[in-house]
Amino acid sequence: MEHAETSTEINVRISTNDTNGTFEIIKVEDENKYYPRTHYLLIETQLKSHSWSSENASTSTSKIKIRATYLYGSEGIYKSGSLISEMGGEMESYRQTVRLTNGAVLVNDSMQGLHVGTYIFHKIVAWAKQFDPSYKIVPISVIAGDAYKENKDRRNKLYTNSGIRFIWDGPIGMQGTSDPTLMVSDLIAYANWPNIHKDYGMRSLDIMWQETATLKEKARAYKTAKRYYRLAYNTITKRLKVIAGLLSIPLCIGCLLLGFALGKVVG
Repeated sequence: MEHAETSTEINVRISTNDTNGTFEIIKVEDENKYYPRTHYLLIETQLKSHSWSSENASTSTSKIKIRATYLYGSEGIYKSGSLISEMGGEMESYRQTVRLTNGAVLVNDSMQGLHVGTYIFHKIVAWAKQFDPSYKIVPISVIAGDAYKENKDRRNKLYTNSGIRFIWDGPIGMQGTSDPTLMVSDLIAYANWPNIHKDYGMRSLDIMWQETATLKEKARAYKTAKRYYRLAYNTITKRLKVIAGLLSIPLCIGCLLLGFALGKVVG
């Protein structure tokens, strides 16, 4: 009896996901000589990665998202919690590309010109430079609508300092698309923000807690005052009712006497 020989092919596939988040607090100083201001921002960095591999192939993706949120400062506590900026990027190994934006590179109007955008974009570029130097940079588009006087140079310097070259469509510096041949190796992790410092001592949190405690104390005082005035109002109302009642007694007596007198006259 003959036995047929068979072979079994095993193909193992492995998929992994990883998420990591960090935060820091930065102190941003506006050194305007007429109106100097100080701001504290919370910078949240979220990293997500996914990898898939088998005996024959492997691929991976990685994403970064950075959010800047106003904590405390010269803008006042009313602005606390408001979003100042959000930027992101993505790497796709199967396409061999790295994206440096999540659709926009924007900073809240009140914080423009204070290097907040430079600080965040530096983090994205530094993250991107860990990948294969030959990976292409997904083209970035800029529009003429953003090239107004105060913003054009600031916007263009942000990209130029990071090693990103543009092919302009029309007047230089107005609108265009970044060079499609740019690679990760062309990127520069530009770092220059003399007015921004990390708040290692978490002083901003202490200030926020103090401000919160003050507001709570004011709220308690307001509630106490409210109870006092309500009690005073109720007391005055009761007194007025009593006075009105007392005033009505002579009037009633007068009416009775008048009626009695009229009765005699008529009778």
